[in-house]
Amino acid sequence: MQEVLYGKRIKLCRPQCELAVAEDMFKVVDRCMADFSPWLDWTIEYTKDMAFDFLKTADTNWNGGKEFVYAIYLENTFIGLITVLNIAKQHKRAEIGYWLDTDYTGNGYMSEAVKLIEKELFDNDFNKVIIQTDVLNVKSAKIPQTLGYQLEGILKEDAYSQTRQCFWDRNVFAKLKSDYVA
Repeated sequence: MQEVLYGKRIKLCRPQCELAVAEDMFKVVDRCMADFSPWLDWTIEYTKDMAFDFLKTADTNWNGGKEFVYAIYLENTFIGLITVLNIAKQHKRAEIGYWLDTDYTGNGYMSEAVKLIEKELFDNDFNKVIIQTDVLNVKSAKIPQTLGYQLEGILKEDAYSQTRQCFWDRNVFAKLKSDYVA
C-alpha cells in the first residue's frame, strides 16, 4: 500500500508516530465525543496517551502488513482516519473502517477517502472490500450505499455497546473488483 494517496480535495497519509499527530487526533475525538460515542465505545475515555499508543500500534501493524491506517487531510487540516483492517490476503479481501470530524461531514470527504482506498486495494489484487456499520448509524451506512456497495447481510446482535448497554446489529456491505468502476 502506498503511504500517501491523493484525491481531488483530500490527501490520505500514513500517520507519523508523533505527539503532534496524536494531539490532532485527540482534539477531534474530544470535540466530536457526543457524536462518536454511540458508535465508537473507545471514544468514551479517550486520552492523548491512548491516541499516541494507537499511532505506535498502527505503525507496527503497517510494517507487518496487518493494517493500514491513513490520516485524512483537507489541505493541512486533520479531519479523520480511514483504516484497512481484517486483511485476508489469501482470500484477497479486506475491510475498511472510518471516522470523520463532524465539522466536515456531509461534504463527500469520506466518500472520496473510501474511493481512494478501494482503488488502492483493487490495484493491489484484492477482490473484495467490506464495510461494516451499525444498523442504526444511518450516516455511516450511507457511504457504502452511495458508492455502490451491496448489502450482503445483517449480523444480528453481533457486537456489544458499552455506551448503549445493549447488543447491536451490524450491516455488512461489500464491493467486488468486478463491480468496481474507476
